[in-house]
Amino acid sequence: MGKFLLIGLSLLLTFCNSTRKDAAQQTQQDKPAQTGQQMDIKQGIRGQILWEAGNQMPSPDAPPPSGKRGVERTVYIYELTNSQQTTSTDGVFHTAIQTKLVTQIATDSNGNFAVNLKPGRYSLFTKEEKGLYAKLFDGEMNIFPVEVKEGEVTAVELLINYNAFY
Repeated sequence: MGKFLLIGLSLLLTFCNSTRKDAAQQTQQDKPAQTGQQMDIKQGIRGQILWEAGNQMPSPDAPPPSGKRGVERTVYIYELTNSQQTTSTDGVFHTAIQTKLVTQIATDSNGNFAVNLKPGRYSLFTKEEKGLYAKLFDGEMNIFPVEVKEGEVTAVELLINYNAFY
């Protein structure tokens, strides 16, 4: 009987230990993936990439549109880029960008990213199947312009909505 008690106790301890490890792993998985770089930036860009698709028209006969949600993407940060310095398709997909790629960074599963950058003006794009995506332009036709100032973090939100209709 003592032998069975020891085996039972051993199995119980193994199960409890395994359950505790699973709970710890699940807690880690539930947290957004953040790098030290994302948490510690003092100067640069912090933002979120959002996705919106489908019919976004309000209707009294239909439930409200699902709205925007954060998505994983790679963000490409170039020196400030004018529309004349790229080849564009549909006005939002860009290839053959003639300015210098400064850096690229992957977002977390919620679309959040942060990157340290020197003061200056930059253009932001996301990687999509048809090319690098950006549809925001300033009055001088600079593509998704973002300015980083000395000692500041600039907040941005980039909406990917080429599959949405309004």
